[in-house]
Amino acid sequence: MPEIKEVARAADERKPWYKNKLWYLFNSLKLTLAVLITLAVVSIIGTVVEQNLPIEEYLTKYGEKWAKAILFFRLNDMYHSYWFLALLGMLALNIIVCTFERFPPKWKSLLNHKPERFDAKLIERFSNHQTITLNGNSDAVKEKLLNALKKKKYGIVESGTKGDYHFYAWKGRMGRLGSDVVHISLLLILLGAIIGSFAGYKDFRAVFVNGTMEVPDAEFKLRLDKFWIDYYDSGQIRQYNSVLTVIEGGKEVLSKQIWVNEPLYYKGIRFYQSSYGQAWNRVEEAYIAIKRKGSDGVETPVPVKWDTVQQLPNSRYSVKLVGYAADFAYDEKTNQVFSKSAEANNPAVRLEVYDGDKIVATPWLFMNYPGIFPAIPGADEDLVLTNYRPTMYSGLSINKDPGTNVVWAGTIVMGIGFILAFFVYHRRLWMHIRDTGRSTELKIGGMINKNTLVFEKELKEIIESIKAD
Repeated sequence: MPEIKEVARAADERKPWYKNKLWYLFNSLKLTLAVLITLAVVSIIGTVVEQNLPIEEYLTKYGEKWAKAILFFRLNDMYHSYWFLALLGMLALNIIVCTFERFPPKWKSLLNHKPERFDAKLIERFSNHQTITLNGNSDAVKEKLLNALKKKKYGIVESGTKGDYHFYAWKGRMGRLGSDVVHISLLLILLGAIIGSFAGYKDFRAVFVNGTMEVPDAEFKLRLDKFWIDYYDSGQIRQYNSVLTVIEGGKEVLSKQIWVNEPLYYKGIRFYQSSYGQAWNRVEEAYIAIKRKGSDGVETPVPVKWDTVQQLPNSRYSVKLVGYAADFAYDEKTNQVFSKSAEANNPAVRLEVYDGDKIVATPWLFMNYPGIFPAIPGADEDLVLTNYRPTMYSGLSINKDPGTNVVWAGTIVMGIGFILAFFVYHRRLWMHIRDTGRSTELKIGGMINKNTLVFEKELKEIIESIKAD
């Protein structure tokens, strides 16, 4: 027992200083599986819960209780949250430790091709081996063997003296590094994701037609020139489209039509068509009709455009459309009018009524309750909202990700790693030529890291090439 403890203590003393419990934790396959499964589960959550929407939309979709939970755990911006980045960091450390543990000895073994003699009985232990007897001296057989191996593009080292030669040959050794190249590609992809999390952002903006928005962390603006919806013959929505114009330095530099999965890309920022809807705080125009005192009907409605003064026919009054609430509500404490929701449940418009150049009233007109309040106090005329044309907005997802190129580089490297791992086979051959006096004996055998059938076929072709002459 003391001897065993002494041996164990000596083995521990030979270990590098960094190989402690923490090192073995990050070198664990269990940790890899745990992190990957966790990432898969939370990624499903990140797909179900739409990212980077306005807080109001989370309240509308999920209710106050679930919306608070989503915001607390940052599920609304999950891929930039501290806990998601911590998972990526753990996976990166796990890959680095596993690679560092396995790569150096593997690389050393691949480069170790010293032309040393070996026991010829080693060849007979391989499942793929043959012993053949050939006429001619050992030098002639050696020449044939070398020619056959060179045609198959093998690397060769040899040792021995006349009449007794030892050979070691190899091909496709880079295939052994396929898994390590894949590890490097994963690190690049993770690095790109982390760069994107810290240096990039995701945002959402609702832009009105003919409206202009400031682009976050950029020196240009974006204008929505047009928005429309394409429909199938059945009436279902086929596609919704926006025409966007980039304005930089006061000049229009780029215009493009975008739709779902066809974004606008400019200076590292992508603008995706994400959603659409009707504005809850403005309209394109409202149709206002005059109702005369003592009359049951209304006159022909007049279209009044947003923020534009319109003279009413056969009246001394003109009106200007200055406000809109899709779902009218009034807060008595703050004396503020607001829209309870984006749905047009109780639409109302606000007008400025002019008598010449003088404002005489600023009434709210309710579409569902015409005439509930007089629009012009003390006048023989009243105003009624008969209809309106809503202002459409385009919901744009904005994505700046400077790590995208790093991710693409990692993807390319991963493709190379897969090619090395699945299509490049590491073949190794050991051969012994011995002059028996009357003939020459050739022993040849070896192994392959995968695809034994390919190796058997190639070994047969080498032997037949030697026998052919």
